[in-house]
Amino acid sequence: MSVPKGKRNESKIEFERLLFQVADDVDNFVEHNFFAEDGIISKNTDFVRLRKYSIEKLSDELLYDIRIASSIYPQNKTEFEERRLYMDKAIGTCFAILTQYQRILRRLRISDEKYASSILILSHMINSLKAWRKSDNKLKDKFK
Repeated sequence: MSVPKGKRNESKIEFERLLFQVADDVDNFVEHNFFAEDGIISKNTDFVRLRKYSIEKLSDELLYDIRIASSIYPQNKTEFEERRLYMDKAIGTCFAILTQYQRILRRLRISDEKYASSILILSHMINSLKAWRKSDNKLKDKFK
């Protein structure tokens, strides 16, 4: 059951804000050809096309995995493990997005500064996911 917006705790609201900030950053970079120069884009059209598709797919997977994990309220060990699996997949997807950013920066010779805030937000998302996973550890003993 959903929690009314006014009764949600601040960390859940912040977590959702963070999630959509990551997705918005990815969308923004894709829409603007990763902020690369036109000449470099024209020399790397296939790379840009493939990276756009790949990074958007990862962004969608991240949203999906987090939504699924947050929708599972474990009542037994199997549900707990399933929730944990989706959390782990979300963390892995964040690292995959970081890797895509690195590939794009190197190949298209883009300044790190253009991605600095996005990388910080993504790092914050990874740390938030790890903290969420750690806070779930108290449920593990309940299902032994």
